[in-house]
Amino acid sequence: MTTALPRLYRVLVRMLFVIVLLIAAFAAMVLFAQDSLIYHPRRYADGFESMLPPGTSRLEYTTDAGKQLAFYLPPRSGAAVPRRVWVAFSGNASVALDWLDLAESYPGDADAFLLVDYPGYGRSEGRASISRTRALADRAVQLIGERLNITEADLSSRLSVLGLSLGSAAALEFAAGHPIERAVLIAPFTTMREEAATLFGRPISYLLRENYDNPSRLAELAKRTPPPRVGIFHGTADTLIPVRMGRELAESAPAIAEFFPIEGAPHDTIFGSVVDDITVWMTRN
Repeated sequence: MTTALPRLYRVLVRMLFVIVLLIAAFAAMVLFAQDSLIYHPRRYADGFESMLPPGTSRLEYTTDAGKQLAFYLPPRSGAAVPRRVWVAFSGNASVALDWLDLAESYPGDADAFLLVDYPGYGRSEGRASISRTRALADRAVQLIGERLNITEADLSSRLSVLGLSLGSAAALEFAAGHPIERAVLIAPFTTMREEAATLFGRPISYLLRENYDNPSRLAELAKRTPPPRVGIFHGTADTLIPVRMGRELAESAPAIAEFFPIEGAPHDTIFGSVVDDITVWMTRN
């Protein structure tokens, strides 16, 4: 009996050591490989240029992330300077040109669209992150100003943003550095950390190295004079990003945000369900 207890103790210690080691290994994997868990890059197939509407400009430039490619769709009216420039950020596993259906059906012929891909998406190089995505969007806007031959202040006064899912967070991050007029957010989360907790559990969410914080960004926008108008559209059948997140985001800034629940729409197909509603809101006076 006296020799059995030390032996059992040693077995338990070894088991505990193995469990701790496995937990540490899993945590390290999440910590260092989380980019591949968060971002799911999609590339353009050869010949994608055939999708581009007539008059579309390819913006090729370089940032710290590498070579980037964005697309500028000028006003259909032929105006040299657009009334408004919608800067569009796609959802995860999506690309900039997924916005073409909305852009081509958009009823306002005096507005333009700037479609940007995250680093590593489309034909852009690098790896996506909050800072890299904001930097490439900022640079694309600068290039548009140079092409239109207008001042940065003039162009900034014409900016609005569109974002789908992850793109809603990227849109708000971009808006933090620009005096936007309007923002359309489709199926947004509250914070990336909260979304990670929803999908993977609270302990995993604490391992995130960076965190999109949409309520904080909205609060900053609400303090501006004049503040932008924000439309939030969210499917009630969304099982990836719960509809409560979109509602909570709108409720966090009631002075500037309107919430539009889309009955029965899931996450993956919400875009097709709300295009008409969105374009009506975008062009509303």
